[in-house]
Amino acid sequence: MKPEIRQDDPQYDLPGQMAFFPDMEPDPAPHILLQRPIPPPELSQLENWEFCIIMSDVLMRFEGRLPESWLFDIMVGGKYLSNFLYHDALGTLLEAHAVERISEQGTDIIVLTDSGRRDAKNLRLMVPKIFRDQVHLTALRYVARQKALRDLKITYEPDEYGCKLCLCCMDHGTEMFFLRISAPSRENAEELSERILRNPARFFGKIIDLAMTNEEEPFDLTDN
Repeated sequence: MKPEIRQDDPQYDLPGQMAFFPDMEPDPAPHILLQRPIPPPELSQLENWEFCIIMSDVLMRFEGRLPESWLFDIMVGGKYLSNFLYHDALGTLLEAHAVERISEQGTDIIVLTDSGRRDAKNLRLMVPKIFRDQVHLTALRYVARQKALRDLKITYEPDEYGCKLCLCCMDHGTEMFFLRISAPSRENAEELSERILRNPARFFGKIIDLAMTNEEEPFDLTDN
């Protein structure tokens, strides 16, 4: 009886050469999402009650109160709601006593009630985060811009060389800083002012810091 030959036995050499040829895999098909990316969902998919929650949530971010004109500009100016749907949602909140309208110095303010605060806190997660993030980002940018415009007066002065951007920084009605910048055109001046309005405190703060830390240019006297 012949002994069994095992391939892993080192004392037996098998004739020929053993080789492994991997199967050639076909090229992967292009990803479907790269050819036709899925567009992000739109706010128009939400129901009226969801917009009520979003509006209450936005108010919560700003201590439960905003001027009504600001809330209108955020929701309607941001193209999240039509004029009709905005007033419908706001009317629903007023009828449910979730918010109330008060007047301060001739300005209508929308204020969350105690029950409105509780509802906004408990129900906010019923609206997908992607929708909440869109509206909150618009609200933060809008409110920051309005606060900046309270203390910053912007005017444009056309001249023969283009247009001058004039920035007047005020503090309680007192002029604290005035800056005039020349631009090639009115469009360039407006674009520059928009960039400054993104963070005017940082812009003017850098100018002040530069003035306070400005040093005399060193002079080289080695060749004297």
